[in-house]
Amino acid sequence: MGLEEVPAQMIQPAAEQLRQCALQFCKNHQLGEVQVRSFSTPRRLALVLENLPDQQPNRTKELKGPPLVIAQTPEGEWTKAAEGFARKHGIDLDAAEIRKIGGKAYLFVSRNVAGQSTGSLLKDNAPNWLQQLSFPKNMRWGSYRTRLIRPVRWLVFLWNGTVLPLSVENVQSSRETRGHRFLCETPVALNHAKEYEAALEQAHVVADPDKRKQRILDQIREFEGVQGFRVETEVELLDEVTNLVEWPTALVGEFDERFLELPPEALVTSMAVHQRYFPVYDARQSNQLLNRFVTVRNGDERSLTTVQQGNERVLRARLSDAQFFFNEDRKHAPEYFLAKGGQAVFFQGRGSQQDRGFRIQQLTERIAEQLDFSPEQRQQASRIAELCKFDLQTQMVYEFPELQGVMGGHYARLLEEPEVVCRGIREHYLPGYTGDALPQNLQTVPAALADRLDQLAVAFSLGMIPSGSADPFALRRAAQGVMQLLLGLQLELCSQDLVAAAVEVLTKQQNPDLETVKLHQQLAGFLLQRQRWQLREQGLAHDVVEAVLKGEQTQPLWQLRMAQYLESVQSQPSFKLQVEAVLRAVNLSQKNPLPPEFAVKPERFAHKAEHALHVVVAALPDHITSPESFTETLAQLEVPITRFFTEILVMDENPETRHNRLGLCQWISAWSLQHLDLRELVFPGE
Repeated sequence: MGLEEVPAQMIQPAAEQLRQCALQFCKNHQLGEVQVRSFSTPRRLALVLENLPDQQPNRTKELKGPPLVIAQTPEGEWTKAAEGFARKHGIDLDAAEIRKIGGKAYLFVSRNVAGQSTGSLLKDNAPNWLQQLSFPKNMRWGSYRTRLIRPVRWLVFLWNGTVLPLSVENVQSSRETRGHRFLCETPVALNHAKEYEAALEQAHVVADPDKRKQRILDQIREFEGVQGFRVETEVELLDEVTNLVEWPTALVGEFDERFLELPPEALVTSMAVHQRYFPVYDARQSNQLLNRFVTVRNGDERSLTTVQQGNERVLRARLSDAQFFFNEDRKHAPEYFLAKGGQAVFFQGRGSQQDRGFRIQQLTERIAEQLDFSPEQRQQASRIAELCKFDLQTQMVYEFPELQGVMGGHYARLLEEPEVVCRGIREHYLPGYTGDALPQNLQTVPAALADRLDQLAVAFSLGMIPSGSADPFALRRAAQGVMQLLLGLQLELCSQDLVAAAVEVLTKQQNPDLETVKLHQQLAGFLLQRQRWQLREQGLAHDVVEAVLKGEQTQPLWQLRMAQYLESVQSQPSFKLQVEAVLRAVNLSQKNPLPPEFAVKPERFAHKAEHALHVVVAALPDHITSPESFTETLAQLEVPITRFFTEILVMDENPETRHNRLGLCQWISAWSLQHLDLRELVFPGE
């Protein structure tokens, strides 16, 4: 399928969709081991299916009919329902058989089905592949109803050497494809489908994206060998460039050495992100940028000097802007930009960027206190929080949004701020995604948490809660970042405390009339969802995860350690007996609840088993310091609980006696649920 130029980032996903459609087609129609080759360029999506048989094999098709009670009378005669089933499928009821599914009998008939020609199958099914293509954005062209990423310009649909009919609006299939837009002016006629790749090669199109990528890499490595530098071929940039060209030809350009005074990140962003150029480094000093770049043109080697000069002019203009912005920003202290943040709205109804900065700083100081920072560490954490967003108002970040945090760190370093503060301004954005690096300095962590918690609190207070797959403000990523920080850095912080602090800071500053209880519940529940996902991603079993998350303990690190420990002891018979003993008390307490304020009265115990259990229960620790100590306590409870239920009747006729015994069960239940919900555990064999 030939199209107008497709955005580079959408090409490979579309090609993979087509490939999966073809593979499923071959599987559904039992066409054997077919090799499906995918081809893609900015102007085409194509498949070549190799080793296809001429005909689908004959097969036996099993047809499930109505239940036997409907298909047959008690006398064994076929009913109209059975006859209708047979007539519909052209089968003989005498050949029918009875099978049981789920204990219920059904009528079954096997029918021999002759295989169809592969060409016929392709003709009937391939149009659906195009209809199933999904893109983030689609368009319509002219007065046509078809919606696709770009208008279709030509179609090639061949079964060996035969053209099969296919149409998209006014475009009909043929055997003619197109070569390179400028290097091949005439259509390319294919006599056979197997000629596709070779014919396009002659027409200056490398249709295989892997071969195109390798050609680019080979040219770059040749430059490195001849000119003695190193080219940074970052994977995402290489993939994008590969999908921007059909006939790649690499070339080397230069820019004025004075631009090397700019921060390296600004240079790399200008080249790689904005212009799709590959940065060039000194081969002897891996981090030293050179005033050179490598770009890839979509064409041959003709007029390369002109192309080089054009690319150099474009880059020179962009770098000149960057240098101007950089010099202008350096004329002002961070306080100047912080004041400008007062005129920039963060969220309508929730103040300015300056207001947000104040909230982040207040929340940071609370978190630093919870982490038991020293006075010096608290001062550093507070300064990081104060300055972490100031560069958002700089001209450099306005022009290059990708450099937020990066430029703030550079500007702070030029103003001789402590290195931990400079690094913190940059690293408080970490982690940016699942698996990303974490901040290296502990002083950065409070600001990193405060930034995400404030973003979540503000969005939720305005009702901007993600639903389905929609998440325009990246709130799931923010919540995931909170969990990555807490678990990845092993921070002994409670998520409930963090949420409460974020809600309180926001409420005091912006709106004292907010429904704080509802906001707290929504935000805590959202973080819990991310924590559940995080624990499951670590390979922990569903029942174990639910057990720790449904307890009253809200420290993610403690819950992680408990879940890991539970998995290690869950298969032990002794642990199962301990849990079962405690659950007897938990379940009985849940079925017969007492007022929370009910107090057990030891003086009313009349049986030794009551006294023995009370001694152990009264000594239950309020706080469990480790998962091991929790199981040790369970072991201490097992024998007295078992004796308690064996030797006495809890549900005594005397209300006072019954309530006193239930009070012991309630005590055990409350202690157990304080740490985790044992009812969620599933033991092997259950």
